[in-house]
Parts: sequence; C-alpha cells; structure tokens
Amino acid sequence: MLIDMCAAGIVGLSVLLAVTRSIGRSIWLVAAQSALGALAAVGVGLTLGLGHLVVAGGLAFGAKVIVSPLILRAMLRSTSVSIERHPYVGPRLSLVAAIAIVFAASVATSDLALPASLGGARALPAAIAAMLTGLFLMMSRRKVLSLLIGLLVFENGLALAAFALTYGMPLVVELGILFDVLIVVIVGWVYSRRMLRVVGSLSTDDLRSLRG
Repeated sequence: MLIDMCAAGIVGLSVLLAVTRSIGRSIWLVAAQSALGALAAVGVGLTLGLGHLVVAGGLAFGAKVIVSPLILRAMLRSTSVSIERHPYVGPRLSLVAAIAIVFAASVATSDLALPASLGGARALPAAIAAMLTGLFLMMSRRKVLSLLIGLLVFENGLALAAFALTYGMPLVVELGILFDVLIVVIVGWVYSRRMLRVVGSLSTDDLRSLRG
C-alpha cells in the first residue's frame, strides 16, 4: 500500500514538473518526489526488517532531498533567470506529452507478470513514467538547472524501478549511485558558475557562441 501511494505521488509530481516553468518551484517538486521514494524505502525496510533499505532510504533523503536542492537553490540565486521562458516544448504540449508517457508506461507493463507482494504491478509503470519524463525534461528545456532537475527525476524513476522489483539494490551499489548523483550536481554547480562568468547566462543556447 505504501509503495502504491508513493508511486502515485511520484507520477503526479512528474506531470507537474513537465508543465512547470518556474525553476524554483521545480526544485521543490523534485525534492518532494525524492522524499516519496526515500519514504517508501524506509517504510518497507522498517516493516520487513531490511536494514539496508532503511540505510539506503535515509542516505537518499539526505542526498536528494536536502543536499541536492540546496546546491540547486544556490545555483538559482546566482542568476537572475528563474523561469524557463522559452523551452523547446511549451507547457500545453508538455502536459500532453507527460500524460502520454504515463499512459504508454502503463500499457507497456500491463502484460508483465510482476510479483504483487513487491508492489511492482503499480510501481514499475510509475518508475518508467518518471524515467521517461526525466529524459523529456532534459530534451525539452534550455537552462542548465532544468537539465539537472530532469536528471534527478530520471534517477528517482530508476531507484523506484529497482526498489519495486527487487526491494532495492545492494547497499554498495546504492551508495555508488547516490555518490554519482551528488558529483553530477556539484559539477553542474561549478559548470554553471563558469558559464555565468564566460557567457553571462545559464542557457545552453548561449554555448553556441563558443564554437570555433
């Protein structure tokens, strides 16, 4: 039941992220999405006595709900642009695309024989929808911050898929993934500061001026 509720919340937040142009609001939405994934892991771990799930959920909460949003907010404060004004895909079409992704993920997994005890019947389509929505965000947005938010949405879907099917990956693998996510966010922070100094903007379109 807990996995189903968290999976539904993750899908709903993915759709909201697809239509939200405010970068600040998107940071809070992806933090809430990450919190739902961490809550599901900790809750099931405590219920079943799986210590590695509790540890992994707690670390995911710290890395993706506290540390990553703080870095993204610091990046946002360093620039005057807080709205994704000219995305490649507009909000209305983004809403249609997000709903289509949810529908396609549900249809694609409808014939799979998933163990009901693991909550995979509902969590796997939600995970696939989140991953595809994250990819859609990375392809349809122009700002570096929006690309990082899309990456976090994709990673939330990936973590939910692993959790739904196998009750999580080994703790060492979970630590490696969280470390990679933090490194990507930190590198994005350093890269954004360099962009602001060189081109004065966090829009990827302005990088074309650096071509030889």
